[in-house]
Amino acid sequence: MKTSSTKTVIFILLAGIMLPALIAGGCAKHNSPRRELPEEELSHLDNLMQDSREYDSRRAHRIDSLKMKLDGTPADNLAERYRLSLDIAGRYRSFCSDSSVMFYARAYDIGKELYPGSPLVEIRINLINALAASGIFGPAEKLLESLDSLPLTPGQKLQQASAGRQLYSYMRGYLDEENEFTPMLTHKFVDYDAYLREHLPANDPYRLFLIAEKQVRSGRNKEARNQLDELLKKLKTSDNLYGMVAFQCAQASKNLGDDYNYGRYLTLSAMSDVEGSVKETLALPALAEWLYDKGDVDRAYRYINASLNDATASNSRMRTVAIANFVPIIDNSYRHKISASRDELMIYFLLVAVLLITSGSLLFIFLRNLRRSNRIRRKLQAQTKMQENYIGHFLSLCASYADKLESTRRLVSRKIAAGQSDELLKMMKNSRTSEDQTDDFFKVFDETFLDLYPDFIEKFNGLLRPEEQITYVKGTPLSTELRIYAFVRLGVQESVRIAQILRCSVSTIYTYRNRMRGRAINRDTFETDVAILCRENLP
Repeated sequence: MKTSSTKTVIFILLAGIMLPALIAGGCAKHNSPRRELPEEELSHLDNLMQDSREYDSRRAHRIDSLKMKLDGTPADNLAERYRLSLDIAGRYRSFCSDSSVMFYARAYDIGKELYPGSPLVEIRINLINALAASGIFGPAEKLLESLDSLPLTPGQKLQQASAGRQLYSYMRGYLDEENEFTPMLTHKFVDYDAYLREHLPANDPYRLFLIAEKQVRSGRNKEARNQLDELLKKLKTSDNLYGMVAFQCAQASKNLGDDYNYGRYLTLSAMSDVEGSVKETLALPALAEWLYDKGDVDRAYRYINASLNDATASNSRMRTVAIANFVPIIDNSYRHKISASRDELMIYFLLVAVLLITSGSLLFIFLRNLRRSNRIRRKLQAQTKMQENYIGHFLSLCASYADKLESTRRLVSRKIAAGQSDELLKMMKNSRTSEDQTDDFFKVFDETFLDLYPDFIEKFNGLLRPEEQITYVKGTPLSTELRIYAFVRLGVQESVRIAQILRCSVSTIYTYRNRMRGRAINRDTFETDVAILCRENLP
């Protein structure tokens, strides 16, 4: 039997070691990367992502130094505190949107004190952008609407339009599908977009980007990509606009069916986001989805995890929502990949399931037996201790009575030999001797009972109302009430038997028990509750 169990365990261990390798080998056939990937750009992105912490650290260090400078600026130097708050909020803009909101709000409060009566339009616009990125649309929309009643300069109107375009773009993207709000949001987005294209300077890079983006929406993808390609050559890769332009190039390529350039432009956009420490990115999760479809599972998982980490670190709720939209797509793609090896994987799965069930059953049996053996061991230890206590107290009581009987025998012998039978009879009638013996019995009983149930009195009081609880001084004899219920705990329920042991009348026992039930929290179950007190003290 023992040999058979050993063989079973060895088989389970070997199977557990070998099966994952077999499964991994089988899956590797279906997950090997395909060709037609922009390997040069992807390798560059991998290197940048390895250094992404350094880019983030530089920005965080600069922000921390500005915050320290702000903390050290006197409260009455409003102009410097205003400037520093704006600087910090701007640096947080694409790095941590929640912090950007906080510092723009702080700058707004300082600005109201520094420039009384000023509408502080620029701060309001920046605050709209930060709130929108954080997914706080209600306050952002109210701030945007509040600008309509202010006399804005042409530059401020352009900033308002840019903020409104971004806000309604986010709000449209937040909707899972078309609904009754979509036309209204789209209308406002289009209005702000048209205003920017009409009023921005002709050669402004952002205007050129907007024109090309509209061309993509209109289906003029080839023309749009040509213009966006020219624009990319004029921008630095670390500029936020570079990443936006590259992403639009990717969209145009996708619409044109140019799969290779779709991945290449997504990679360029992701590279720009990493260099600029931009956490509000769609490029990296989209690239992860594309790579997953191409079979490059390692990169796909690495990129999607990096995207989620960036969105979480920056508290960018909008980007978190956008990334979450890719998860089902990746999951569907994964299901499609493994469908070709479904039968093979099913066999592996069944084998693993059987092994897991077997291992679980063996572990359950082992733990159950272990708990049972521990419980038996504790029970035996408790029983041994109880038996020792019982025997010790019993022997002590017997020895005490033996000594008293021997003393009485010698006394009777002396009195009879001396002809003092009358005096002997008088002594025997004296109740003091009987009371002393009863006191000795009660003393032994009290010590034995409290030794077995040291917390009986505490738990007994727990059954009584607070004002009716019994005060007991350690080392003193138990009261009659406590002795009665000590016997109840020991299983002596009949008042007649208790009266015999305590050497009092049955009516006295009834009186004590009725009186004590009246002091209980629950009169109806009081004596039943007493009978099960201190169960944990026994095995």
